[in-house]
Amino acid sequence: MGRNLFLISLGFVVGILFYSFHNFSGKPSFWELMLNGFLGITISYVFHFCNLFLNKTIRWKQQTGLRLLSGILMHLILGFGIVLLGLKGYEILYSSYNFFSDEGSNVLLKIGILLFCTILIYNIIYMVFYSYQQYTKGQVMEVQFKRKQTELQLRALKSQLSPHFLFNSLNTVSSLFQKDIKKAEVFIRSLAKSYQYTLKTYKETLVTIEEELAFVDSYCFLIKTRFGDHLALELELTNKELKSKIPPLTLQMLVENAVKHNIVNEGNQLKIQIKPTNGFLEVSNNKTVKRPETKSLKIGLKNIISRYELLVNKPVKIEDHEDFIVKLPLIT
Repeated sequence: MGRNLFLISLGFVVGILFYSFHNFSGKPSFWELMLNGFLGITISYVFHFCNLFLNKTIRWKQQTGLRLLSGILMHLILGFGIVLLGLKGYEILYSSYNFFSDEGSNVLLKIGILLFCTILIYNIIYMVFYSYQQYTKGQVMEVQFKRKQTELQLRALKSQLSPHFLFNSLNTVSSLFQKDIKKAEVFIRSLAKSYQYTLKTYKETLVTIEEELAFVDSYCFLIKTRFGDHLALELELTNKELKSKIPPLTLQMLVENAVKHNIVNEGNQLKIQIKPTNGFLEVSNNKTVKRPETKSLKIGLKNIISRYELLVNKPVKIEDHEDFIVKLPLIT
């Protein structure tokens, strides 16, 4: 409603100003005034929809000069077309006027110059206001992005500081101290590295896959202390993939998810594979016997999907067949 009122008001005012410049009869005429106001409103709406089209096809930010030039040319063509139709309407309503003759050429020239100047000024002002609007919009979106990213990172952090995991870890340490003190020391160091990485990357948006895998290696050592060699982690990554980026704690969440939903013992070996596939990092695991007490809320997967939606245009792909597969877009 507000936009329509603005377009109508602007168009009508421009039409009246246009009329005051070219008053053909030399004296005010109500119907001429209304006709010019109507033409002004028509041009205002045509320019508005033309701008919407151009803004989608030619981006101001990437092609400022081309967008400005295209706007001027399009508005000139459309503006002249509408004005010529309006002048033809004058001739029909007032037979004394003849704009499309040698005598009326001076009038057409004056109207053309006025229209060109008006369109030039309009496009420059529109560029300034549109650029400012996009700048403020970008600032707001950046703040929202950072806030959302912080919320998701905090949720990921909370999942790593879960009392259940800490309780199991402390029980394992207690058991190891009675059996193997050296292994208990290694376990404590791995546990410390895990929490150190978690706290260190809390405010990071992205980390390299190499850094994330170093953390996953420490995490898997903690898990293997409980499950032994019945848990296997296989990596098929080149140096190029290792230098690619990933949201922190992503791989750890997927490994944890695999352990959480599958029974791991001598008769049920769990194998987790991480490899590149057509621009994605594929993390897959075979399915053993599902844990009966586990109720999946898919909070970890939702967290990962939400973070990738903020960072890249490619979606996270999930396949749940014989193997459970998650494909993460590689970020370079």
